[in-house]
Amino acid sequence: MDAVSSAASVIAIIQLTGSLVKLCGSYIREVKHARDEILTLQRAITGLQRTLKDLQKNLQSDNGKSLPTSSRLAKDIPNCLSDLQELEVKLDPGMGKNLMRKVGLRALKWPLKRTEVEGVVKNLETHKSSFLLSLQVDQTSLLVGVAQGTDRINQHIDLGKLEGVMEAGFESFSDRDEVECLQGTRTELLQIIMEWATSPSQKSIFWLKGMAGTGKSTISRTVARSLKDTNHLGASFFFRRGEGDRGNARKFFPTLTRQLMLWNSELRPGVQKALDNDPDISSKSLREQFEKLLFQPLLSLDQLGPQNQTAVMVIDALDECEHDQDVRNIIRLLPLLQKAKSVRLRIFLTSRPELPISLGFSEVGDHKYQDLALHEIPEEDWPGEGVIQELVRITVPLFISAATICRYIENLKWEPKLRLRELLKDQAKYVSKMDKIYLPILTRLLDDQESDKSEQQQLLQEFQSIVGVIILLAVPLSINTLSLFLGIEADQISNRLDLFRSVLSIPGDRDQPIRILHLSFRDFLVQSRTEFYVDDLSKHKDIAKSCLRTMQNHLRKDICGLSSPGARRADVDPQGIHQYLPPELQYSCRYWIHHLKQSQAVCPEIDNVRLFLQKHFLHWVEAMSLLGLISEVVGMLDVLYIELPDDNSVLANFLHDAKRFVLKNRQIVDEAPLQIYYAGLVFAPRISIIRTEFKQDLPSWICHFPRITEKWSAELQTLEGHSGIVNSVTFSPNGRLLASGSSDRTVRLWDPAAGVLQQTLEGHALPVSSVAFSPDGRLLASGSDDKTVRLWVPVTGALQRTLEGHLGRVNSVAFSPDGWLLASSSFDKTVRLWDTATGALQQTLEGDALPVSSVVFSPNGRLLASGSSDRTVRLWDTATGALQQTLEGHSRKAYSVNFSPDGRLLTSGSSDRT
Repeated sequence: MDAVSSAASVIAIIQLTGSLVKLCGSYIREVKHARDEILTLQRAITGLQRTLKDLQKNLQSDNGKSLPTSSRLAKDIPNCLSDLQELEVKLDPGMGKNLMRKVGLRALKWPLKRTEVEGVVKNLETHKSSFLLSLQVDQTSLLVGVAQGTDRINQHIDLGKLEGVMEAGFESFSDRDEVECLQGTRTELLQIIMEWATSPSQKSIFWLKGMAGTGKSTISRTVARSLKDTNHLGASFFFRRGEGDRGNARKFFPTLTRQLMLWNSELRPGVQKALDNDPDISSKSLREQFEKLLFQPLLSLDQLGPQNQTAVMVIDALDECEHDQDVRNIIRLLPLLQKAKSVRLRIFLTSRPELPISLGFSEVGDHKYQDLALHEIPEEDWPGEGVIQELVRITVPLFISAATICRYIENLKWEPKLRLRELLKDQAKYVSKMDKIYLPILTRLLDDQESDKSEQQQLLQEFQSIVGVIILLAVPLSINTLSLFLGIEADQISNRLDLFRSVLSIPGDRDQPIRILHLSFRDFLVQSRTEFYVDDLSKHKDIAKSCLRTMQNHLRKDICGLSSPGARRADVDPQGIHQYLPPELQYSCRYWIHHLKQSQAVCPEIDNVRLFLQKHFLHWVEAMSLLGLISEVVGMLDVLYIELPDDNSVLANFLHDAKRFVLKNRQIVDEAPLQIYYAGLVFAPRISIIRTEFKQDLPSWICHFPRITEKWSAELQTLEGHSGIVNSVTFSPNGRLLASGSSDRTVRLWDPAAGVLQQTLEGHALPVSSVAFSPDGRLLASGSDDKTVRLWVPVTGALQRTLEGHLGRVNSVAFSPDGWLLASSSFDKTVRLWDTATGALQQTLEGDALPVSSVVFSPNGRLLASGSSDRTVRLWDTATGALQQTLEGHSRKAYSVNFSPDGRLLTSGSSDRT
């Protein structure tokens, strides 16, 4: 089918959809019992119609003949036309137009059951998705072009601008000691994975899920090795919680992009373009990084023709990525990569079956991924002696148990055969799998000290004070840092930890962090009732005390010797910060409240906490600012406040005042840390507890202090960042986000609790006049002077769709209570109602003589009120679009309208001062 034929067929379908929309409208007016089903069908038809009109424009454009759409539509258009004709027969069952006019629709019943309507809507959405895909391919074709030619490969790209996490890749130096599957093991599973990776008909994602200890990471490394040997390893990222950027998603997509460019140099021009357009792209939201660094460069390869290449990205331990929302966003974004046709992309992903990941995959749909539960797969039998069979019985399905036992047996300090016999000897007396893994190893350490009971006691004490701390740390610390943090000699820690190499990863470098080899070891210690039991509440309390002691010993005013009050944090040498704020102090500043909360012992430590804050609060805030963590302080103070006993009003008042103090000064202190002692104290209210408590830190060189308020005003904080007038603000339904629309053409999303900017949404060409969240908080609408309304996904910052149709600037936007409709009012004198699911225009409400300033839905969603410059307020029926009433009385423009919660009253505000 050529472009001309395609365009003609599309026009025929558009005409048929128009007839069907009108037919549904007649049924809506006359048939009352099935109104919801009819409206749902009408919305689906209208959405398809709008997509087809966009497709028609493409096909009839100057580039129509050269676009790849035509070949894609050869089957889709006839199938869609057939389905719509079949629907027309059902809605107009063979009576003909003349007979319809004679009999009238009142003589008819709605011919479709609810299940039939659902089936029809599903088919229409399938057709719409197919046409939208064709549109996307065409737009990509037009944007990219084929003129870039051979210059792609030779373009130079500055990888320094593309920040990656080198340690997260396969075969990184930091993972040099990590093992792969032994020869002859896991063969069936590995064969399944490799067949999936190389077969052209498989789903794009393979999710290998399994509980702790089932060997997921070992399998990931083995798969990565096989893929690398066959040149199919496109990229890899091995998450590891607590190890800087390996434990979060901040550099996840830049890391994958760097590796993919090395695998296929054709990607370089697209990535270079993204970096040229936005050198800071690596620090933007996950959605922007994905779109500009990975997705668009991959789509651009389609213009070079099919390359028949297969690239697999290995993503290990996604559950160890901090921030559940980032995990879900990654899962939402990755399936989009299958739209790149020139390269067959596969994603091999492992994780525990934790809730955020399971929810993420449930949203994606099981047609896009294949999953396998590793903990349900029994380990392959090893041929050989009965001892090996017994070991297999003990370890299945926990791979970590096999790895732990192997490390234990191969320790050269003891005779392997003896250790193995002792390990198997008492298995019957152990109840749980964890007991069978860890108790024989730990008990053996005590038995080695059998000749001296005092040595056994000493071992247990040192185990508690060293290993007990290691397993509960928020992030891993090194031997040297632990030594300073706990007040124990580094040699003593090193010697004692040497006994636990089968359960701990202990680097040769004492400045590298010690890690638990598996989290099940921590679970075992805090749950078992043996000599090695770690009382986590008591141990968290001990760690909190160490944090307080470390801060009390080291924190002081101007800790980095900056001297100048205006010294900017960005200008401070990072090495200098590390010198004056060593790792043990950094850890203490960031996690002391975490450990205090986990200990559930704030009350017993209340005096120590109060004394610390009364002396070092400003020093602590200064340190957090130098570390770039000032945004965490408010949340930490909130946690501490909640944990306080009800009868401690002194500390409660201090924390309340401290929070107000930080909120007021967060931005300036984040920029220049020492300003906490200058602008912070100087402009604090006269009766502020912080000002009173730290009056000795007020600048002595100020002779006459400025006039200040007596107490804190109602203003909590000022959110700065917009470069233009802020025209609209709104909270999300759960109160966790604040959206602001500005004349600088952006929408900004803020964390209102901490005052931190979360995302900047860019796309409008002119000022943003209005913003509104949907009732469930999943969508954000913005209206602009550029005559468009944009729908955004707040959690990702992604633009979902742009609603076009207004002929003048958009003044106001509002969601219906059920979130199905979005109303927009405009300078073009109209109000428009949009379907939020499809973006289709449902109604255009006309009647105002001048621009419409404001719109609002009634609480039940049946009425829409609009305030206009023609001095009237109008009430509309949202189902039919009919004007219900015109309220007159204002002598000037009606700027704002709002319903009372029960919907019985409507208020309006006007420039006539009423």
